[in-house]
Amino acid sequence: MKQLVLCVLVLSLWGCTDSSAPKVIEKKAEAGIRVLTTSPRRQSIEYVITALGSIESIHHPTISAETSGQIISIEVREGDPVEAQQLIGAIDNTLHQIEADKATSELQRQEILLDNQQREVKRLLTLAKTQSVARDHLEDEQAQLEMLTVMRDVAKKQRQQAFYLESKTRILAPRAGLIAKRHVSVGDYVTPGRALFNLVSIGILRARIAFPEHQAASISLGKQVSLSTPAVHEGIAVGKVTSINPQIDPRSRAIDVIVEFANPGGWYPGASVDASLIVKRIEGALLIPAISVVRRGGGDVVFVVDGEHARQRSVVLGWREEGLVEIVSGLSAQDQVVTEGAAHISDGSRLAVSGEETSQ
Repeated sequence: MKQLVLCVLVLSLWGCTDSSAPKVIEKKAEAGIRVLTTSPRRQSIEYVITALGSIESIHHPTISAETSGQIISIEVREGDPVEAQQLIGAIDNTLHQIEADKATSELQRQEILLDNQQREVKRLLTLAKTQSVARDHLEDEQAQLEMLTVMRDVAKKQRQQAFYLESKTRILAPRAGLIAKRHVSVGDYVTPGRALFNLVSIGILRARIAFPEHQAASISLGKQVSLSTPAVHEGIAVGKVTSINPQIDPRSRAIDVIVEFANPGGWYPGASVDASLIVKRIEGALLIPAISVVRRGGGDVVFVVDGEHARQRSVVLGWREEGLVEIVSGLSAQDQVVTEGAAHISDGSRLAVSGEETSQ
């Protein structure tokens, strides 16, 4: 009896359930990928190429002996500044002074002989007008006059040479600059051509820059170049391209470019230099953060926000610097570009924009 009642109760409870009612399954909405976005901005930019080089003196003459003799004095030390025509040393001039005195005396002798012969020829010409003078005798005296004239001229040149050589015993700086090296000491005997001093001028310097060969077409005469050197911790120098080597070095595959500039102070030949050359300027270039650009399918793409989804755009890139990149084509200034998170999305991805950042 108890079992019968229990079965009836179970059947009653089963009948209370509505088996015909549909089952409701709640589908959870797909979560978007969290990203940050930004708007492209327009800005003036400069295409700059950089390279390394070294500083050189434009004028760096070697001062050599122009006559023979013993060095009797040196007036400067290495590093000393000198002015043009300043006395920096001397060679013993004793023999040269003797030769100059001899040449002076010889010139005086020739002038006396010439003067006497001129008077003799003048006397004979006067006599020839009133008296009979042997023609041969007159011609001989006139020929003697011509010879003495030539000898007088030779004596003049010899005297000039003697005084010129004597003057070269005074060693003078050919131009203003710094004494870079001294090759001789007091007591050394020197002959013509012997190097005595090296002089460098540092008011106007030049930088020899080695630019890579693929940048050669971007360089032209007159281009402005900014220079800096680790030898001077602050300040830059600005110069212009004055010379371009017509050959590319086959070993380094670089082209030498000469940039002349005024020394801002403390710059010396031999120091290394960093050069930045402005190739061109673009006004109103379209820029976005470099983090926005990703590589997909062998090309550069960015993602723009289209409602709640990402849309892939192929872009052409240009200038790059300090975390920014120029978009040559593929975007407009009105697009909202994904920055943070761009590497984790694809075309059509659902987005959850967390905020907008400003391009820096």
